[in-house]
Amino acid sequence: MMEGAGSNTATDPASNGNNNNNVTKLLTLSTGLPKLDENVTCVGFPQGGTQISVTRGVVSRIDVDSQYVLRIQIDAAINPGNSGGPVFDEQGQVVGIASSHLRGAGNIGYIIPSKIVSNFLQMCKDNNEVKVEDRFSGLGALVVQEESIEDSKHVPGIPNLAILGSQTLESKALRHNLGLDELDILGGVRIVGSLNNNNNDSFHTGDRLDGDDVLLSINGIPIGMDGTIQLSETRPDERINFRSLVTCQRVGSKVTLDVLRKKERKELSVSLNMSRFLVPQYDDFDAIPLYVVVGGCVFTPLSLPLVSEKKSNKSTSFSRYYRDQRSGNEQMIVLSKVLNDEVNVGYHGWKNLVLKSVNGFEPKNIQELVDVIVRKMEGEMMNFRCTVVGEQDADYVICMSEQEVIHSENRVLQRHMIASWCSMEAISKELRDEVEKNEPSETKRRNAYHTMKDMRHVLERV
Repeated sequence: MMEGAGSNTATDPASNGNNNNNVTKLLTLSTGLPKLDENVTCVGFPQGGTQISVTRGVVSRIDVDSQYVLRIQIDAAINPGNSGGPVFDEQGQVVGIASSHLRGAGNIGYIIPSKIVSNFLQMCKDNNEVKVEDRFSGLGALVVQEESIEDSKHVPGIPNLAILGSQTLESKALRHNLGLDELDILGGVRIVGSLNNNNNDSFHTGDRLDGDDVLLSINGIPIGMDGTIQLSETRPDERINFRSLVTCQRVGSKVTLDVLRKKERKELSVSLNMSRFLVPQYDDFDAIPLYVVVGGCVFTPLSLPLVSEKKSNKSTSFSRYYRDQRSGNEQMIVLSKVLNDEVNVGYHGWKNLVLKSVNGFEPKNIQELVDVIVRKMEGEMMNFRCTVVGEQDADYVICMSEQEVIHSENRVLQRHMIASWCSMEAISKELRDEVEKNEPSETKRRNAYHTMKDMRHVLERV
């Protein structure tokens, strides 16, 4: 068990009644960053054995990853199975959580600093959660498992400044052109563009950075012309990318930005939020994917891991959507594959098509797709209209008899060893509440979720 940053090491005698011989010790999170060459101990259960493993080393480097999130490099061995285990300093405090290692290199491991871990724990304690369409659409979201999978919490991920990038200002001509010389300003970085160009008012609240702004400081901490800041006041010779000041904050935090805009000095107050990419950046570990299977056609929200699995290192037309931000709860639903069956003859081999409509309805996300299929379908046919990326005006139609789809459902699921026609998280809370209202028996209710036919039958009850 862990306590938040700054707490003292303690025990929890209440966790095991009055049995003082079997108490649970609480781990203490360090409030600061370890120093270079400081001794650390990594504890976990890596591959190669069944007992606990302890490895020792030193702090080699403190920098940021490709998403500008603070990380600590250590030379203590971190192997598959170590992930999630604590890393202790010489005082026995947790300085971080084992995260990954660099393949092909010797003893280069990375840990997540305790200050970032503390942010996630505090957000979990405050019951900060994200909606289903926001899960894994940002960076670093944490899943807190409960006894029931349905009750698991999805805590917000890593916040950012909602910018497309930044440009260093070592060029004297560029600094003069931006007006920095006139004000005798030595540092700062130029903002190359903003993610707020799509009228997305839900991304950040308060002021925003614009393209061509010069960001001079964050919360009073000056930014050098090379885009770095001091690691801390007591460690001025160690410098790190300026965006680490933002990514180490919790979602909802406010930061003060000193900005030069059109040669005028401004102070902006920004409330940080996580990215809401239209195409999720990663999947949860051991997660059940969001999917719907209808007549052997598998529909799922597009995600970067899905693209990476399908493209086999080849270029993909979906790349144009990777940095797009959502303005609401929309997802890009794609036909991932067609499971060959008699019901879908004529569409075998179809894949990677974007779903536009189902019998005239245009579902914005996977939950709306399930809702349309079980509650709003009329007529004898099921028509799925899809398009190819870059050919939005070209419709490809999957037309199947509704009765044939229903009759083939169990056959398709059993043949391909699929437990349910859709994932539980693809069913909205409102739809689950309605099923629960119409079917009081928990056993029958759980069985009803396994097929589209049974769900429809429950929902049609008066």
